[in-house]
Amino acid sequence: MSRASGTTQFSNKKILIDWHYKISNLENMNKSTSDASLLSISLDRGLKDPLHAQLAGYLRQLILQRRVESGERLPSSRLLADELSVSRVTVTTAFDQLISEGYAEGRHGSGVYVASDLPDYRQPASQGKKRKQGETSLRAPDPIRPFETSAPDPENFPHRAWARLLDHTWRGPEAALLAKPDPAGWGGLREAIASHLNDWRGISCSPSQIVITSGLMEAIELVSQAALPPGGTVLVEEPGHHILRKALRRNGLECKPIAIDEHGFDIRRAGKLATAADAIAITPSRHFPLGMTLPLARRLELLEWAKQSGGYIIEDDFDSEYRYAGQPLPALMSLDDRESVIYVGSFSKVMFQTLRLGFVVFPSRLVDAAIQAMTETGPRASLLAQPVLARFIETGAFATHIRRMRRLYARRQKVLINSLQGKVDDLLTVEPASGGMHIVAHFTPKLTKRMSDTELSERANAVGITAKTLSSFYAHTPRQQGLVLGYAAFDEEAIEVSANRLVKMVKQRK
Repeated sequence: MSRASGTTQFSNKKILIDWHYKISNLENMNKSTSDASLLSISLDRGLKDPLHAQLAGYLRQLILQRRVESGERLPSSRLLADELSVSRVTVTTAFDQLISEGYAEGRHGSGVYVASDLPDYRQPASQGKKRKQGETSLRAPDPIRPFETSAPDPENFPHRAWARLLDHTWRGPEAALLAKPDPAGWGGLREAIASHLNDWRGISCSPSQIVITSGLMEAIELVSQAALPPGGTVLVEEPGHHILRKALRRNGLECKPIAIDEHGFDIRRAGKLATAADAIAITPSRHFPLGMTLPLARRLELLEWAKQSGGYIIEDDFDSEYRYAGQPLPALMSLDDRESVIYVGSFSKVMFQTLRLGFVVFPSRLVDAAIQAMTETGPRASLLAQPVLARFIETGAFATHIRRMRRLYARRQKVLINSLQGKVDDLLTVEPASGGMHIVAHFTPKLTKRMSDTELSERANAVGITAKTLSSFYAHTPRQQGLVLGYAAFDEEAIEVSANRLVKMVKQRK
């Protein structure tokens, strides 16, 4: 088809660039060019503005918004003309306009480049566009503030090592990665997790028992479908993991809170409720949020309950990797010889929050039901990161990262303890924790008479401090008041500054 007939065909139509389908053309471009941004260019022959002016305007906006960076090569005039179905004169005229305005520079025999000496100015992408009535702008996520809990340190993660593994995995992916995904998750990751659990938690399991999930919510949904009757009863800790409790209720299960003592969950306290329960959901390695480790004797009592009742124990092992004092007890599942324990784990607290990868280890007798449930709903965990995480574990980078973070988090916990102890002891009491990513500052009776933990949390929030209330972890009337303070994600200076602010607010009267 001639250029003239092509022009007629596209007359009065909006012409869109779509370079994704033409890989050969992309390869002719400079590899660093922001081709994805250039895909947004569109020309309209129905407008009064000539095509070269429209093209120059689009390129100018992309440069101002830094969607095409300084020093990057623009597509050749021939390639751009072919993709836009315009003449090369139109493209070269647009380029000449940008060069004359200082946005671009021509290099003899090399092409046209975005000017390398542009000032560091970034025009908002939405500038010049009128927002439609009722349309709202995208809301940026709230920044992580001291003392947010369960947030790992984002700066000390080995991002370069992770990026190399990501690049190596997906630059030339094996055929299985591009095929229909296994509903249970990437086989290589399941094998790596099985090996990790054997080494770190004493759990001897087969990769076939492991199902990859997108996090705790999906894990509990899967457990409820594979192991529990509709409307079944689950005993939970009081206070306890409120997200775990929420996930159980969302799946139609009835939660029965059982008050814990200084050693954690006690099945004997459940009384008749234990007889009728279908499952018990607990955090035995480190109670959330109070932090105690369930003694061996009580673990054995739980396993005996499961044997006698035929119920299941859901073991939420959310941050067992971080242990600072003493030897951790093996996972409850490692003591189970009757396949009564369902083990739930997560990588988000060890790696980074946006990873959204977790897993469930099912007893062998529940594997078929779990796979069937996953087949019906479809996997929600992204496959993109699964083979990368598998290699991260296999190469030892995961274990190295955990050890580094243990030392770092132990120091940060000490800084937080030292910033609080001795300053408001008559109002708040804090004690070192043997592990985890947070501590609990308990209210003394004197402070409880003055204010609630909700009031103090609200006052802290007003000055930029996030402090979760201990009372919010109770399903029923709170028996304790306090603040749950995370320290893992914050450097020592931020911890000290925020702790000093908190001390001042605690000392202040209404």
